[in-house]
Formats: sequence, C-alpha cells, structure tokens
Amino acid sequence: MDKMTQELHDFLLQHVNEMAQEWLDSREIEENSVYTADASPEVTEYLREQNHYFTRTIVKVLKDGSFKNLSGWAQEIATKRARLGNPLYLSIRHFKKFRAIFLNKVEAFISLQQSSITQQDIILWNRTLNEAFDRMIELFTMYYGQVAEAQVYAQKKLISELSTPVISISDIVGVLPIIGQINDYKSNDFAEKIMRQAKDLELSCLNIDLSGVPSIDTMMTNELFQVVNMLESLGIDTTITGIRPEIALTAVQLGIDFSKIRTYGKLKDAVSDLLHIR
Repeated sequence: MDKMTQELHDFLLQHVNEMAQEWLDSREIEENSVYTADASPEVTEYLREQNHYFTRTIVKVLKDGSFKNLSGWAQEIATKRARLGNPLYLSIRHFKKFRAIFLNKVEAFISLQQSSITQQDIILWNRTLNEAFDRMIELFTMYYGQVAEAQVYAQKKLISELSTPVISISDIVGVLPIIGQINDYKSNDFAEKIMRQAKDLELSCLNIDLSGVPSIDTMMTNELFQVVNMLESLGIDTTITGIRPEIALTAVQLGIDFSKIRTYGKLKDAVSDLLHIR
C-alpha cells in the first residue's frame, strides 16, 4: 500500500464514529424497521457497533486489496436482518445512504491532501471502494435471500404438517380429521405424510373423519382411496366416518364405491367400536 492510500486508510478509521453518527442522524421513522429513528437506545447502539464493523471491513480493502473479508459481515448481518423480518429494500436504502456519507469523507481527505494526490490515486480509490460496496450489497442480498427462503420453507413445512394431524386416541388407534376439500391436501404430499405419521405412532387402525368435508368428487375420492391403500400396505386398517347424506348421494351418483371400506355414521361410534375391538 502506497503512502497516500495508507493515509486515506488511517483518516477513514479516525472518522469511523463520526460517519456512524451521521448515518444514525439520517434515519427516519420507518415502520417495521430496525433502522427507524425512534428505535430504543439499545438498538441504536447495536446499529452503531454494526456500522463500525462495516466501515472497518470496507476500509480494510484499501489496505490489502482483497474483497474476501466482506463475506463475514454480510452473512452475519444479513442473517440477523432476515430473522428480524426487516424488509430487504430498507437495508439497501441504508447501504446507499452510508455509501454517500463514506465517499463524502473520502472527498474531504482529498481536499485536505490535494497537492499530494494524483488523478490516478482518486480513480483507484473510487474504483476500489465502490466495488467493495457493490460486492457487500451483493453478498448481503444473497445471504438475506438464503435465510428468507429457509424461513419460508420451514413455515410451509410446519403448516403442511399441522394441516394433516393424525391424532392418537390409544396406543394403536388414531383419528385423522379432514377439514375442507380432500384435494386441498394433494400438493402437500398428503398420503405420504399420513403414512409416516401413522407409522411413527405405531397404529393398527386409523379412522378418517370426513365431517368437515363439504362435498366430494371422483378426484377427491381417488385421493382418499390412495391413502387407504397405502395404509393397508403398512398393515393399518382404515375406517371412515362423517359421510353426510349429501356426500353419500353424490358418491352414488358418481359411481363411487365405499363398500370395501368400513364406515360409521359418527366418529364417536367408530371410536367406541375400535377401542372396544382393539
């Protein structure tokens, strides 16, 4: 690192707190944002420390000419922002704000050392520092996206698991209440999940309760029969309850045959019978 670059490096480090304060003072009231101007003193201090860390990371690029150290800050802070649910566009907005503050400080240094600085120095610093900011933003958005996608996946998985709960009512008997249309569960690997839950609970019999199903058609019935067949392949007997008159009538009109499956009118009758038999 040449003499003038070293002096710029040292100058920027001397003004780390000043730049952080200027950035903090530039904040506005932002709903659902960690950056909001009315944040608590603890959050403001937390942001100040993160900004100091960020500035030192950027300035270090001047010293060693390498961008490899940017990833650590980007991953750590992006992960925190994503987990807090802070909108990505707000983080990008504050990157832009601080870049302007940072480059203004570089301009201040150039003004102070004008006679000793060449045009080549200015071009090199501008290229290096802007590339450092650009790479940091790219890394930040990449890590933010990874965490956000993982959170969405985890939420979908949880919702999917909760949407098909097999309820154990004894050591070997369980109940699966279906709410809504049977076809609604198809995209969530419905049959496979039921099999897995029934197997994990070590059930011998599973009752599928259709009391919450408003209507039925051939496609929905095929989905239901698929579940029954898969359960039977595991040695799990299946019974069905809650087939209301209108559903039974539709089933007859569509030629749907429930005769091979044991059915009960009410869930309580099936439970009583199954617990007695078992």
